Amino acid sequence: MKKFMSELLNDFLLYFQFFTRIPINKNLNCDMENFKKGSIFFIFVGLFIGVSQWTVFYLFNKIFPPKITAIFVIMVSILITGATHVDGLGDVCDGFFAFKGKQKEKIIEIMKDSRVGTFSSIAIVFDILIRYAVIIAIIEKNVAFIIIAAPVLSKFSVVFISYIGKCAKKSGTGNLFINNIDLKRVIISALFTFVFIFKLIGVKYSIILMSVALIIALLFNKYCESKIGGLTGDTLGANNELVDMFVMLVYLAII
Repeated sequence: MKKFMSELLNDFLLYFQFFTRIPINKNLNCDMENFKKGSIFFIFVGLFIGVSQWTVFYLFNKIFPPKITAIFVIMVSILITGATHVDGLGDVCDGFFAFKGKQKEKIIEIMKDSRVGTFSSIAIVFDILIRYAVIIAIIEKNVAFIIIAAPVLSKFSVVFISYIGKCAKKSGTGNLFINNIDLKRVIISALFTFVFIFKLIGVKYSIILMSVALIIALLFNKYCESKIGGLTGDTLGANNELVDMFVMLVYLAII
């Protein structure tokens, strides 16, 4: 039992060490099996981000108007994650749209390029603008709990797409997750996700938004397969950003 709990703690901390800028100065086991078993904790990273965003909203909304509060809410997520997922979205847009051909290797080469291209800049600007407008609307409608639910759902969608997708490259950071997560972890993640969000937004909206997250992941996976034959770490980040944005947009539309 002690060994089991130690392994759980290792994998829990591993996901926070890997996906956030929280200083966890601890040597952790980080082989493929750890990332597989620890995938159930990915939504806890999303929950932490969401609660942090909501806390900033709660405190700043008492002092500043919605437009100012929205800026700081967006900033929290970027600071916690180091803009990892935003960077993935930008790289994917550069690779998928800057190159007009269908050569998988060329697209992946563009995605790996550290330079920021036109399509990457456009994607990042639109990402932040949409979030800014959505969070202002959320604050004005007084439905701020979706700020917590959205990152939980987006992280769950990454677990799901890693399960259904296949690797586009022989090696890469994304291969720690893609095809390395089994159905058991997907189901456990889904249950945790539902438990977390139905307390925040209710059963009906939880079912609708979980469906939205899964549909976006399914469609995006198909699109990535058509472009580069599978998924990479950048596409996982892009999927996270897309689901996060669309979940909030759909929620605003249906309430």
